[in-house]
Amino acid sequence: MANDPSESAKIIESSGNFRDYLIPLDHPRLHPSDRDARTHAKGVLSNEDIFLTPVARGWVENYNQPYHGFTTDGKVVPDLWHYDASADGPIRKMVDAGKKVISTALPDESKAFRYAVDAHEWRAWSNPEVIVVDAGKRIEEMSDPLRQAVHDLLRASLSDVGYKKVWTAMLMNEFLGGLTRLTNVMNAHSYHFCLFGDPSEDGPWGFNVFGHHLCLNLFSLKGEVVIGPLFIGAEPNIIDEGPNKGMEVLNREEEAGLSFMKALSPEQQKQATLQGDIDDITGETMPCGTWNPADLRGLGGAHQDNRVVPYAGLPGRDMNGTQRTELLEIISIFNEVLPDGPRDVFLKRVEKHLDETYFGWIGPVNDQTPFYFRIHGPIVMNEFDHHNGVWLANALPKKYHIHTIQRLPNRGDYGTALYEEWKAKHGQ
Repeated sequence: MANDPSESAKIIESSGNFRDYLIPLDHPRLHPSDRDARTHAKGVLSNEDIFLTPVARGWVENYNQPYHGFTTDGKVVPDLWHYDASADGPIRKMVDAGKKVISTALPDESKAFRYAVDAHEWRAWSNPEVIVVDAGKRIEEMSDPLRQAVHDLLRASLSDVGYKKVWTAMLMNEFLGGLTRLTNVMNAHSYHFCLFGDPSEDGPWGFNVFGHHLCLNLFSLKGEVVIGPLFIGAEPNIIDEGPNKGMEVLNREEEAGLSFMKALSPEQQKQATLQGDIDDITGETMPCGTWNPADLRGLGGAHQDNRVVPYAGLPGRDMNGTQRTELLEIISIFNEVLPDGPRDVFLKRVEKHLDETYFGWIGPVNDQTPFYFRIHGPIVMNEFDHHNGVWLANALPKKYHIHTIQRLPNRGDYGTALYEEWKAKHGQ
């Protein structure tokens, strides 16, 4: 239906207010309300009637496989990722903040979150509120000084806008916990933290933070900073009461993607349109291999590190100069979490391969209804998707439940290609 222009216009949301879909507080799903994240995860993953249970088993199977990388055909394209000293990221501030995390941690805390720079635990992340792979130290279980040191590391490593976006996503999770009264399961600190390697100005290291609707993997090398995989989501994506009233997240990605699709010619829109229906919550309209119940249309979600995703949609080589600039701007918005220098270097990498970077779309093209879009090239894959309810009761996708995903194909994720180049250069 969503690919037929005569039918697309008929899809109109019945309500754009998330409060129309709040689960009643006396519903069994919200009880016991005092359960914590670990008892919640145990309860979910032991229940075969919950869709996430078989999905999580598949995730663990994928996690246990050797890392190959996100590709279009199973073959990693070589010679794409090379260290660039001109990135000139805030390395001294990052290293100082990383060392402060280590010095602040108690011995047991440090043992829980410290790993080798190439540790398998980079890939432990997932985005539900359910703990699937229990790696690192949960921020909510840290001492107050260590929790503050982790936030100081985030501030030092991200742009000002980026830290605000990450913190807003955390506060959105806290807001959802309040709406459902599950504050021990979903709160502003219900995230895992892992530190990889030793913070250094001239060597590779990094960290990740992951949990419900926020998964950030940051790799650092002598001023280079790359972030991927990156998952930011929200349900709902606006806080409408309390001390953080008025906070919103992911609006710029939404507006930029819709504006880009609207501005394409009819022929380009047709080329960009991918098979699928935005109201499809079972995958029946989607091609084989492009669907799962956890990510819906999203292809780059948790434990998809080795996924094969062919290019689809409208390629950059078929866009005019203005459109190419606007496409690059959408990618820039997804990467506003990066400090200025590393972001500039990253975008130059992307621009070099813009001819091979595709824009794809699922859904109507109007201001009212949900949609999905994907930007996919040799260097980056960005996805934006409106979802149906998980902790809200809407059966169909709504614009207030959003998932965004960034992948760095061809072993760019986790800084792997940059690390391998460094390792080879230093004979390690």
